[in-house]
Amino acid sequence: MSQLKLPPYQKRKTSSTANRPTTLNVGGPAGCPGPSQSKKSPLGYGMQTPDECPSLPDGFLPLPSQVAGHAFHKGTDSLGLLKSIDDGSVLKPVAKLLAGAREIKFYEQIEQATGEQKELVALRELIPRYRGHQKLPIGGELIEFLRLEDLTQGMLEPCIMDVKIGRRSWDPMATEEKRRYEASKYVESRDAYGFCVPGFQFYSLQTGRLQRYGKEYGKRLTAVTVRDAVRRFLNADVGLCRQQLIQFLTDLWNIQKWARTQTSFRLYASSVLLVYDARRLKPVLQHSGRKSPRTPGTPGTPVAGGGGGGGASTPGTPTFCTTSINELGDVEPLQHYFQIQRSHSSNHNYEEDIKIMKENYTFMLDNLVGSYEEKIWARARMIDFAHTFPLQPTEQPSVDRNYLDGIDSLVKLFEGLLQDCELQNSPRQGVA
Repeated sequence: MSQLKLPPYQKRKTSSTANRPTTLNVGGPAGCPGPSQSKKSPLGYGMQTPDECPSLPDGFLPLPSQVAGHAFHKGTDSLGLLKSIDDGSVLKPVAKLLAGAREIKFYEQIEQATGEQKELVALRELIPRYRGHQKLPIGGELIEFLRLEDLTQGMLEPCIMDVKIGRRSWDPMATEEKRRYEASKYVESRDAYGFCVPGFQFYSLQTGRLQRYGKEYGKRLTAVTVRDAVRRFLNADVGLCRQQLIQFLTDLWNIQKWARTQTSFRLYASSVLLVYDARRLKPVLQHSGRKSPRTPGTPGTPVAGGGGGGGASTPGTPTFCTTSINELGDVEPLQHYFQIQRSHSSNHNYEEDIKIMKENYTFMLDNLVGSYEEKIWARARMIDFAHTFPLQPTEQPSVDRNYLDGIDSLVKLFEGLLQDCELQNSPRQGVA
């Protein structure tokens, strides 16, 4: 298709594309200038202004949170993911005739699967919801798109990592040149883990800024630095979050279970997309890292009337805790105000408590703006099935070892982080 960018290993074959520059976007969302590169757009932070976008039909914009794959770039013929303003769907271009048709067929197989097709029925819960496919006029051509659920819908600060599963990423129909090209990428991380990281973005809790890492960063990752990249994505420099890791692992364990039992398909160049909301992570980490010095019975906490101490321990006097948060991360700031007022005369940290209360009010406002009726704010889903093939009639039924080894390694990495988290939160020896 003339409007789509050729992969690098094919570029030298066509004179019209040989001299076109390759752009790596490291500033703003994929296909959009970073904060230091462009003025503010009326479409919102990170979105392209009309003169930067290709001509798109009304109601569609370039997806601002794309972290891997071809994306829209000014001055090129690259076609990336779109976002539907109407229902929030993500539209993925069906770029290659055979691979695109294969992916549509696979999604429709999953959607139409009955109880007898257990592997496909189970897979339905592990992927973004499929919403069909449609054609849109782009640059004078009708381009077909898959319509999929946006896994970041309702997230205020979406953090996204694309993890491509498998040491082998080329399918059985690939040319020898394609195989050599694919085998030359992400060598160290694939050898060590059976997966690679083509890209990710996250909102740093330390700076509040969006940070993006593209494929060139991913290609340099080693057996050691892959783990560092995942920790960076999780904002682990602030502290590992048990709730976040458990939510990811719940999905990853389900994907692993499917991969350990299915014997009907071979998945090549398929990814697991990890997404979470940094705005939900922040108060959970604040709570887990903060102890209330005014809790009755806490060593070193004076009681009321005991010389200007903290919170009262006398019957009928409420105890103030700096942040009230339940197991699912819901902050409840309203109840604290009068408690702060009642303890004002004896509370040396009054200003700090008011500041924390304001932070909690901000979070409560976010609850109203975002889709925060959802208790799950971190999830993992399988994506990209353009190179998924059914088991051939001549093959003996067996698990897809290429995919299973990669997902096993990813699960093991997250289980190790959960272990680190438990150690981080366990009482230190000799500390009361």
